[in-house]
Amino acid sequence: LGSATPAIESYENCLQGRYRLLEITKRVYERPLPAIETVDLRSELNRSSSEPIRKAPELPGDGSPRSSNAEHRLISARLAAALKHNYLRSRQSLIFLNRRGFSNFLQCTRCGYVLRCQYCSITLTHHLKQKTVCCHHCNFRRPVTEICPGCGHSTLLGVGAGTEQIEECLHELVPGARIARMDRDTTGKRGSHETLIRIWEKGAVDILIGTQMITKGHDVTGVTFVGALLADLSLNLPDFRAAERTFQLLSQVAGRSGRGDDAGTVIVQTYQPDHYAIQHLANHDYKGFVECEMELRRALNYPPFTRLVRLRLDGPKSDEVETKAKTLTAALRREASGKPKLQGQVEVLGPAPAPIYKLRNRYRWHVLLKGKHFSPLLELASRARDLAPQSRSARLHVDVDPYNML
Repeated sequence: LGSATPAIESYENCLQGRYRLLEITKRVYERPLPAIETVDLRSELNRSSSEPIRKAPELPGDGSPRSSNAEHRLISARLAAALKHNYLRSRQSLIFLNRRGFSNFLQCTRCGYVLRCQYCSITLTHHLKQKTVCCHHCNFRRPVTEICPGCGHSTLLGVGAGTEQIEECLHELVPGARIARMDRDTTGKRGSHETLIRIWEKGAVDILIGTQMITKGHDVTGVTFVGALLADLSLNLPDFRAAERTFQLLSQVAGRSGRGDDAGTVIVQTYQPDHYAIQHLANHDYKGFVECEMELRRALNYPPFTRLVRLRLDGPKSDEVETKAKTLTAALRREASGKPKLQGQVEVLGPAPAPIYKLRNRYRWHVLLKGKHFSPLLELASRARDLAPQSRSARLHVDVDPYNML
């Protein structure tokens, strides 16, 4: 297992002697780690709220929805100045935003209607150049205009921003710069990803914008500046690993800077600069982050101090799935309290709708089994298949040590 930011469970295995810990304390050729600076977007928003806002870019006369002007404050004055300075020094820059598309969703300013996927319980992302809205889970697409399906008025407005919108903003911010974008939309064709990496490594791209696919494994010596926009997006996910994933992702993207002879600089824009994940990130302090995270995990009795099994029921009828989830949970609780070897060993949590309640036209509920000892946990999980109500349409999924809770 090799990583600059190991999983909490892996690091705990090292502390308990199950793994042997080998540490690399210096970069190759003893190059310094990049300096990481945080920008508080709360004060940035207050500062810019009194300034005139320029019109958001849109395709003239094509009926595309407008974009909310507020999204153009995503690039702070500090980050913009550092980006321009790096470009004038003929160095390469990397801009990270873990959202693709142009706007996160379209909403009517008159009636409040929001375009949503008809197969998943999520909003549709606006892709300006493709003139479509798209579901990033099931890939459902439909053409888009500025006409609201709810009230029929030309009042649809783009809310939020993705890499496509940031690309347009940067063309205005740094005119003359060679700008490229790396996300699923630009690397979908065969060989396109490798081609983009090659021209980036050759220095033919001044600014590269991308999602998390730009964070790992790339060693480009010309990159001396990294900017992370909305760095705390993943902190708000309904998952106990949200802070860990945020720290890992930002550490990895920060590590792309300063891999050559020139020192690197990283600017992290966040609405939560005081969060312990952001604070320890700024100091390159993985062990300090782990200590804070371990304290919370221990208090809440989450891994690595316990083991989990996630039972997920899904089916095409919402009422049926809900009923079966509640029936299964009641049966599991009777089983856990009725058998002497299971009493007090397994905690049954739920049932509850999954964070993504509907996915690919199937409704989803889940139950969580939690226990310190693995044997009784697995025994109860194995009994779940027998206890689950039989159905031709509803399915039961058993996930031991789940890594994705969505």
